[in-house]
Amino acid sequence: MNIALPNVNVGRRYQLHERIGAGSMGEVYRATDLLTGQQVALKRVHVAPESASATLDTEGVNLRLALAHEFQLLATLRHPNVIHVLDYGFDDRRQPYFTMELLENARTLLEAGRNQPQQVQIDLLAQTLQALAYLHRRGILHRDLKPANILVVSNPRETAAPLVKVTDFGLSVLRDQQRDDEAAGTPTYMAPEVLRGFASSEASDLYAVGVMAYEMLVGHYPYEGSATESIVQAILTSSPSFPAQLDRSLAVVLARLLMKSPEDRYHSAEAVIDALSQAAGRRLAVETAATRESFLQAAAFVGREQELQFLQERLEAAAQGRGSAVLVGGESGVGKSRLLNELRTRALVNGALVLRGQAIGDGSAPYAPWRHAIHWLALLSNVTPRMAAVLKPI
Repeated sequence: MNIALPNVNVGRRYQLHERIGAGSMGEVYRATDLLTGQQVALKRVHVAPESASATLDTEGVNLRLALAHEFQLLATLRHPNVIHVLDYGFDDRRQPYFTMELLENARTLLEAGRNQPQQVQIDLLAQTLQALAYLHRRGILHRDLKPANILVVSNPRETAAPLVKVTDFGLSVLRDQQRDDEAAGTPTYMAPEVLRGFASSEASDLYAVGVMAYEMLVGHYPYEGSATESIVQAILTSSPSFPAQLDRSLAVVLARLLMKSPEDRYHSAEAVIDALSQAAGRRLAVETAATRESFLQAAAFVGREQELQFLQERLEAAAQGRGSAVLVGGESGVGKSRLLNELRTRALVNGALVLRGQAIGDGSAPYAPWRHAIHWLALLSNVTPRMAAVLKPI
């Protein structure tokens, strides 16, 4: 249910409207970016009204750090089937938030696939797996795949199929940074080994896809139980049954995704796409032109550690009142923008105000490099009518 809000402004830049989602760590609101006029989704942590410092959840997780981690992770990703983040900041109570693309009229994966032809259902699953293949190749485990975190929206190209977006990376982690005893996720979509206390893996992400694929293709959840405890017991001890009307080749794919042992499941999301292709009798792309481009746009940040360390030190000095100017130069394509974007992400998470401007060699309008920065600073300041009259032509 969407909950309307009174007139609430966050960070002097975002006008909140209604709440459109909530989870264990945060809430998501529809908001207007007063700087650009764009409609965005804004996510911020839960904070108890009586205490601005109440940012630990029931298990002692620092929600501020969790939100910063989620933003930093998402800021490195560019994929058509993964939610895209825009900005990070702090509100008047020094509580963090970040903004991301707004998914208008979004439905969950199961809502979008319900009562649809099998071809449509398999296409939705294939897009989900394309996103998962991208994440796993980047060394990222989602760890909380479930219908509410996989949304489907209309494709900007009117003739194209609906577009899947994987969202909510609050529990995601880099594979090599996960603790062995760290279990995470929603119990009804957690793999048996994770429920037993073992670490998540690519195979446990694929298990969650298997549960959702079963729900979509069969029409109900694969295990019986009236409470979470009984469902968890069923996940650990029983095997799903497959109705006779389900194509046998699809049943084989689902059965392997839902195997109790991770070693018995598919070894990768790409392998699942191949198996679905054979079961459906038609070719499903493991990659598209858009997904290939996404790997180029957001390749792992390597080879600029020394330069980034230098800029990081300048950033820390500026935070202590010792400002400086740095010229970053080089030929086109050497990674200047990527280096500065990495610095921007770190600066935003540490509470810095980041202003950006751009000048074009030929045809730039007067004051073009400063226009965006001045507009932003005007929102943050108490602008007098006289100041407004001077700034308006810019």
